[in-house]
Amino acid sequence: MTSATDDGRRRGTSRTRRTDALQLGSFHLPNYSQAILLFSKTLYPNWGQDHRAKEIAAAGFFRGNDVAVVQEAFDNSSSEVLRQRAEADYPHQTPVLGRSKSGWDATGGAYSAVTPEDGGVTVLSKWPIVRKEQYVYKDACGSDAYSNKGFVYAVLDVRGTKVHVVGTHTQSTDPGCASGEAAATRSKQFKELDAFLDAKRIPAGEQVLVAGDLNVDGHSGEYASMLADAGLAPADSRTGHPYSFDTKDNSIASERYPDDPREDLDHVLHRKGHARPAAWRNDVIKEVSAPWTVSSWGKEYTYTNLSDHYPVLGR
Repeated sequence: MTSATDDGRRRGTSRTRRTDALQLGSFHLPNYSQAILLFSKTLYPNWGQDHRAKEIAAAGFFRGNDVAVVQEAFDNSSSEVLRQRAEADYPHQTPVLGRSKSGWDATGGAYSAVTPEDGGVTVLSKWPIVRKEQYVYKDACGSDAYSNKGFVYAVLDVRGTKVHVVGTHTQSTDPGCASGEAAATRSKQFKELDAFLDAKRIPAGEQVLVAGDLNVDGHSGEYASMLADAGLAPADSRTGHPYSFDTKDNSIASERYPDDPREDLDHVLHRKGHARPAAWRNDVIKEVSAPWTVSSWGKEYTYTNLSDHYPVLGR
C-alpha cells in the first residue's frame, strides 16, 4: 500500500490477509502505503503521523495477515510506533530500508549513510524471516535522489517452505525530473530488481512476490513495460476500488493533489517462472476511518482516511 515536501507519489520521496491453515496457493500479502510520514511533526501541515500509525496497526484490513509491506515509513518515531504496535500480528520484521546497515544480512546497490532520507519500506511478517537484505536503486531523479529508495528482500520460512517477498517503492513522477525521465528511471529500477532476483537463483518451485507502490498506473501503457522489465506476471483479476490512489474520494489525496488524476499505482505480483496460486487477485480496499482532526498553525483539518493510498490485498 504508499514525502520531503509531499507524499512522494508525484513529488519526490513522498509517496499493505490471512489464512487459518496456510496453503501456499492462498498465501495472502497485504501492501499498505503509509504516506506522508516524512513531514516533521512541527511543520505545516500536521498530518497526524503518530495517530495514523496507531490506527493503521489496529485496523481490520491490516491485522491477521501473513505479511504486510509498508511504504512511506519515513518518520522515524511514527514508523517505530507502527512496528511496535504491529508486533502481536507480525512478530518478525525487517528494519526500515536505508535507515542504516544495522539488522540486515546484506546491503546492496547505491546505499549511502550520508543520504538525507531513508527508503521508507519495511516488511512485517507472521512467519519467521530467515534472511533480510536491503538494496538501494542506483538511478533516481528529482527529490528521490535525496533518499535511499530501493527494495527490501525478505525470505520467509512458512512451515518449512521458503517464500520470497520483495517490498519496494519506485521512482515517483516528480517535477524535478525531466520529461520522460521518471518513467525511464522506473524502467531501470525494475530491470535492476529483476537482475537481483536472477542472481539469487531461486528454485522455480518457490513463490516470489513483489509488492509496493510501483508508481505505475495499471490503466496505463507503462504497466505492460513494467511487467516485462521486472519479470512479473499480472494478477488474474483486480477487484475492489478501481484506484489505489484516488484524488477524488480519498480525503488526504484530494487535499494534497486536487488536480491530479486518479490512478492505480499499488500492486502485489508474482514473479514469472516461479510457483504461484492457480488464481491470484489484487483487491483494493476503499478504507474509511473514523474522522480525525489535527491542528496546524492555528487551523484544524479533519480526515476520514489513514493514508493517501488505499491498501491493496494480494490473495
